[in-house]
Amino acid sequence: MNKLEVRTLTPPRDLSTKLHVLASREALRRRRRASVEAFLTHLREEASLVFDNLMRPYAVPAMGGVLSTLVLFGVLAPYLSVNLRIERDVPTALATPAALESAFFMSLDESGEIVIDVSIDEQGRIIGYTLPRDQRWTKDPALVRNIETALLGTRFTPATVFGKPASGRTRLTLRRSHVDVQG
Repeated sequence: MNKLEVRTLTPPRDLSTKLHVLASREALRRRRRASVEAFLTHLREEASLVFDNLMRPYAVPAMGGVLSTLVLFGVLAPYLSVNLRIERDVPTALATPAALESAFFMSLDESGEIVIDVSIDEQGRIIGYTLPRDQRWTKDPALVRNIETALLGTRFTPATVFGKPASGRTRLTLRRSHVDVQG
């Protein structure tokens, strides 16, 4: 008789590990499909894992850059500060307003204060004027005519910009005792 030989096969070493992995994946798949909440939890965990895997390579260099910037700024900031002490500001002569050179105005006994905005050309002559609103004297034609006549004879030193004559606007305030000029 022939003898039949039965060979015993030994499973590969990693078969047990492969079966455990396969069983674990199947258990995870079943748990994931058990409910909507479990599925959403799984999606959230997967997204977190993907985000972590994408961000970890950039997190350390980015934090190193931020920290080194803060340290360098902290060390250099005291040397970059500017300590300005302005005790007395000296005005520059880059631009000067027009100044009253000569004028002939009548005395203002009953009129009080008269305010006139005057436009002056480069030669110091008046080229126009406006009267601010709400002045009682503008309704008196004789007084307006007298002021216009006085303005015709008024001369100004023109305004300057970088030392050259320029046109400008000036406000004249006529009072009983004196004339104020504001450029």
